[in-house]
Amino acid sequence: MVDRNLTPELLPRYQQIELEGQIAFYQERYADAVGIFRQAHQFMLNAQTQLDRGIHKGSVLFFLGIALLGTGDNFQALRNVLFAYVEDTLGTPADFEDDADRAPAARFLSDSFVIQLRLFREIKSASRRIKENAQSWLHTFSPEPILTEALSQLGIDQSNILSLCQRQNLTLGPAPLGFPQPRERRVFIGTNYDTHSHLIPEMRLAAIMRNYVPVAARDVIVPPNANVHDISLVLLHTCGWAIFDVTQPAGQFMEIERARDYGVRVLLTRSDPVSHPPHVSQMISSLGYPLQTYRDMSSLRQLVINFLPP
Repeated sequence: MVDRNLTPELLPRYQQIELEGQIAFYQERYADAVGIFRQAHQFMLNAQTQLDRGIHKGSVLFFLGIALLGTGDNFQALRNVLFAYVEDTLGTPADFEDDADRAPAARFLSDSFVIQLRLFREIKSASRRIKENAQSWLHTFSPEPILTEALSQLGIDQSNILSLCQRQNLTLGPAPLGFPQPRERRVFIGTNYDTHSHLIPEMRLAAIMRNYVPVAARDVIVPPNANVHDISLVLLHTCGWAIFDVTQPAGQFMEIERARDYGVRVLLTRSDPVSHPPHVSQMISSLGYPLQTYRDMSSLRQLVINFLPP
């Protein structure tokens, strides 16, 4: 992999300029922030000339794009965040371009602009081709030719890039509470993790088939010494729906009791015993939630699909 980082001698000055831009941005002085981030970008361009090699400019282009959004220039905002994404693909090892999809630029493009993801595919392909020659990779100074090539593969001129976005008139303002999806499309999945964790993939698949986002406590990193039930209740609060398997009683009963307080719509599932009717605890019965039984994974999946409206 080629080195596309600033040298240790140049890095402190760049970081100082970027910090000044972030201060202006968070003080909502967006026009000032644009000017400072452009200064930081020019610093990077001068460093490229001095070092005679390309430098990763993803961070400054992303910040510049967000600051431009604050001034109301959606076209230039989108253009610069896309440049940041191109830089992120160039900053990965060859054949690891998908890693750029985890960076802030990709997340903002997909969650805020709701851009067509096929553009990501074309950008990554163009970036990968450049990396076939180490010298070409080393001396790729600008992200613009890569973006232009990717857009041309889709038959789109750079002046029309907003047409790729579902949201074309973004404004800076309140953000979703910790997640991009609406609460009504999030489904909490609860079960006894010690004995029935094998159910989670089936329940998750059913939620995805209905175009919902499955949420399970085991999918998040729990800080050391944190109370797992507290984390689980926080996650439950972000969901409009919940499915709890109560075949084997455990900590999920705490979440079931609180679901009503949170306004969460609940489905209870339980495996159907072969030799006797299913036992349901008095606590569960008193809550009045629907309880559905299943005999296999296929029938469990169908219960979830039937529960969630399209």
